[in-house]
Amino acid sequence: MSLKKVKQVKQDKGFRLFDLIIYGAAVVLVAVLFIVIFTTQNKDPISGVRIYVSAEVVFEYEFGGQPSYKDGLEVKEDAEGLTVTVRGDKGYNVVYIDKQAKTVKVTDADCRGKQCVYFAAIDDNSKLIYCSPHALRIEPLINDFNNPDIIM
Repeated sequence: MSLKKVKQVKQDKGFRLFDLIIYGAAVVLVAVLFIVIFTTQNKDPISGVRIYVSAEVVFEYEFGGQPSYKDGLEVKEDAEGLTVTVRGDKGYNVVYIDKQAKTVKVTDADCRGKQCVYFAAIDDNSKLIYCSPHALRIEPLINDFNNPDIIM
């Protein structure tokens, strides 16, 4: 590097106005995204639960009502809750639905790692449970407000 270039670099400021504008815009964007993501979640208590296997609904239950499910599922109901055993080609998952607390939790599975067992219980509309090896997804039952006759 030439001496002239070294002198020029020493005289330059660390940041130029354009750099500061870009950094400021990035900080504002991150702050706005943080606010939008964490303040717009639907934290209402769940009204029911829907279980999918390979993107197909196999079980649906609205608290206070009767469960509807496909053949092949084992459903045991008692005063406190429902125990649903979902068996498929790849294995099984045991899901417990607490009717009083209105929560849903996977209590047992035969997949390697059993990550679905360690998911937090679903107690509001912002959570879900997913078991990748078994293609099992458990979601809260949320009504479509544009069409109240259809349950999403």
